[in-house]
Amino acid sequence: MGFAEQVLPFLVPRIRWVLEQFRRAAPEKWAKLEEIRLRAEQPLEVEVGRSLLVTPDGVPASRPEQALKVEAADVLRTVQLMGGNSLYTLEEELKEGFITLAGGHRVGLAGECLVDRGTLLRLKRVTSINIRIARQLKGIGRPLLPFLTRDGRPLRTMIISPPQAGKTTLLRDLIRSFSNGEAVPAPVKVGLVDERGEVAGSFRGVPQLDVGMRTDVLTGCPKREGVFLLLRSMGPQLIATDEIGRPGDLDLIEEILNTGVGFITTAHAWDTKDLALRPSLRRLWSRGLVERVVVLSRRLGPGTLEGVWDGRTKEALMLQGQRLEAKA
Repeated sequence: MGFAEQVLPFLVPRIRWVLEQFRRAAPEKWAKLEEIRLRAEQPLEVEVGRSLLVTPDGVPASRPEQALKVEAADVLRTVQLMGGNSLYTLEEELKEGFITLAGGHRVGLAGECLVDRGTLLRLKRVTSINIRIARQLKGIGRPLLPFLTRDGRPLRTMIISPPQAGKTTLLRDLIRSFSNGEAVPAPVKVGLVDERGEVAGSFRGVPQLDVGMRTDVLTGCPKREGVFLLLRSMGPQLIATDEIGRPGDLDLIEEILNTGVGFITTAHAWDTKDLALRPSLRRLWSRGLVERVVVLSRRLGPGTLEGVWDGRTKEALMLQGQRLEAKA
């Protein structure tokens, strides 16, 4: 089963049928599927490098009125299917605004909020769903690995990019390579704090995506608690997390440095100039706390490598401008 096919069982039958027809009618577009968006009383939309609306027959619509109209009941039933027919099991997800499906597929939620004294309690009614398809592309990080190690150890690395440019996919592959000892001086023990469940795609605690044989994963655990749990109990040589940027995350990185353990992480930023301007990330960059910064973009499609920078000298070590490709 392909990655996109994994999300079909979570959709209501009529939406699932339309997307199955779309897969048959446009297999080349289906292979590039990035998102499926359901909005109550709006056309069914998919993202395949560009936005497409889909007709009831499963072909791209040339006009909005030709597209399948998603009903509010479709959205509600889809959320129920994702929660195993129990919204109670999704209580925390409705508070955070996202669900992670087995396989690492992230589902963003929006709608009517329940608020108490200015504090968001949870989403009371979901009216929009954005399903982001996770992909596993083994070997895409191989060209970067010579730049990310020194004297046999992984360097402190941050991957930055705008949204949907392949940060998590690249992070997953680099973790796998370090853990398995592929194209690196020696394998290392990796501790992965997979707070949103997107990196390893764990189901009942077992990774469904390949993050390597020497990787210990904490799924759904806050970064700070997870990092110190792994340091106390698993003795990692490399700590990996996804999407840092909050002030507390940066304090945590400094504490990791004090233990002598390396780290690899991701953050939202367009380039190194943008990184230097963001209050939440500027400290890491300006103080040279990261040794390598990998910059991705969508210029040539998701996973376009713009270059690798030395975090201390701020010099470009590698400027490329081509898409990272999976290796056999």
